[in-house]
Amino acid sequence: MKQSLILVLFLFSVSIVQAQAPCAVDFTIGNDTTLSCGESHTLQATPGMDSYAWSTGSSQSAITVSSTGTYTCYATELGPDLVVNGDFSAGNNGFQTDYVLGTGGQFGQLSNEGTFAIANNASAAHDNFSNCFDHTTGDASGNMLVVNGASTPGTNVWKQTITVAPNTDYLFSMWATSVISENPGTFVFTINGQQIGAIMNLPSNTCQWIEFNESWNSGAITQAEIAIENMNTQSSGNDFAIDDISFRPQCLYTDQVTITIPPGPEVTVNPTEEICEGEEIALTATSPNPNLTFYWSPGNLTGSTILVSPAQQTTYTVIGTDPDGCESQPKTVAVNINPIPVLSFDGDELICEGSTGDIEVTSTVPQTDFLWTENNSTSPNISVQPNSTTTYEVTATTPKGCVAVGEYVIEVLEELEVEISGNTVFCEGDENNLQANANLTGTTFLWMPRNESGDTLLTSINDLGWVYLEGTHPICGVATDSIQLVLGEQPVVSIPDSITLCLGDEATVIAESSIPNSDFTWFPGNLSGASQIISSEESNYFYVQANAGGCQSELDSIFVTINTMCDITVPNVFTPNNDGINDFFKLGDTDGMESLECVILNRWGNLVFESKVPSFEWDGTDRNGNKLNDGTYFYKINAKSTGGDELEKTGFVQIFNH
Repeated sequence: MKQSLILVLFLFSVSIVQAQAPCAVDFTIGNDTTLSCGESHTLQATPGMDSYAWSTGSSQSAITVSSTGTYTCYATELGPDLVVNGDFSAGNNGFQTDYVLGTGGQFGQLSNEGTFAIANNASAAHDNFSNCFDHTTGDASGNMLVVNGASTPGTNVWKQTITVAPNTDYLFSMWATSVISENPGTFVFTINGQQIGAIMNLPSNTCQWIEFNESWNSGAITQAEIAIENMNTQSSGNDFAIDDISFRPQCLYTDQVTITIPPGPEVTVNPTEEICEGEEIALTATSPNPNLTFYWSPGNLTGSTILVSPAQQTTYTVIGTDPDGCESQPKTVAVNINPIPVLSFDGDELICEGSTGDIEVTSTVPQTDFLWTENNSTSPNISVQPNSTTTYEVTATTPKGCVAVGEYVIEVLEELEVEISGNTVFCEGDENNLQANANLTGTTFLWMPRNESGDTLLTSINDLGWVYLEGTHPICGVATDSIQLVLGEQPVVSIPDSITLCLGDEATVIAESSIPNSDFTWFPGNLSGASQIISSEESNYFYVQANAGGCQSELDSIFVTINTMCDITVPNVFTPNNDGINDFFKLGDTDGMESLECVILNRWGNLVFESKVPSFEWDGTDRNGNKLNDGTYFYKINAKSTGGDELEKTGFVQIFNH
């Protein structure tokens, strides 16, 4: 839709101007258009304009749109530049200035204030100026106006008179830069003595070109004297360059179209849902439009209903798409997470049997309701009297319906009992320890009448009489016990000093006490009784102790000597006929013998056999190996055991060869 402009907003720093002179271009961006969903459309402005400004922010001649709305384009068409030598390519011709052409000095051509030069590099005009090139080319091939600013305010830097058409819009433009950072230049622009636009302040950055432009309408005027005035009065610094001054007629155009896209399908969701921590919830999207496909995010889920269990507050977005690909507007549902209450307990962890315990529960969530399983109480505080250790359960429900279950254990201690153990009978000179015992740990003790604390009391004969014990438990109170200490008589025990036994034999030893009816304890073995049967494999001491009414005697001992060789078994007949039965004369068990000497004589006293080996065997021959006749022969044996016992034995043996 084309429109003639009465008041037009010129973009790119252009003020509102009044355009009365007609411009020749038939400017358009197209016609109002209706699109199907998913379609896009390109809006093309009339080409050849010098600038474009769309309501979308684009500065191109065409834009592509895909949503409903009204789109506007502003365009500018510029005429020929009316400024003579605006890029200073012709040197210092075609303009007027209140500055004088620099003639040189200590720092170069522009050593003096209020002078100018046409140069292709600012540093070529003054040694202290920055190495700045002109704006037109950006290199040393172009010219610019370089100025060492004067300290007189309102000094015209550049001025030119231009013939203009009445009632015509013009665009004035200029580029400027600082060539030294100190006290940057400040400019005012006038046409026929009237300021146009705002004051231009250069930055301190050198070689940074800044543009000034402003629209101006000629009205009834046909001559325009354009001037650039330097308002800076500083003598130090205030050095700048100017380039590319232009003054051009301009036409402003605008057009707008409306793009219509039919609405997509409608989708509805509940805007807010609430769950407790860890719970799952179904989110449902509905629509009056049939056969929609629903897409949810986050999660890339599909379906009209989805199950979610977010760990924190999350907003889900759903879009419905119909079979033609048309999408609904996004709809959101926020899932708020309500906290599960965290329970804390305070109360009695230990109570004594028969006592009452108190429990208090608190929640991290205000206004939580409580229900105790034990007694259906809804109070956060309960008092209980359990008979044994008991676990109490409470269910906590927040105002949002979030539930937690907690447990508290009260341990029930049995009633305190104390007892004194130890020897209560004193023998003269004895000291006894009495031990305090309690069925509950943590009990402290006090002994009376000694008024001593601790679980052990060392008593002497001076403590004869009653001793009392008081036990105190921090929970179960106080209990007492008592015991009587009495004086007893010490018995004297006696047993024989020693006995001798053959190896393997045993003997009965009887202990006697000076006090009748005493008890006896034998060592080793911790055996009891007045008499004991004693045997041993080696010589050793045995001890006995008497106990009469709690008083114990000194130990008495008996040394038992074990004779490892009480006798040697000697045969009295053998038959050396080589039939394998009783063919040799030999001794019985000779274990434990260290040495043995045996001689055998005939009845005339002649030596017929001799051996010094305990394990000898005689085959019935004489010393020369001759077989002896049947008859009686005499032997004499001398032996010594490894234990040092000696044995001498004589006798006879008969030989039968048949």
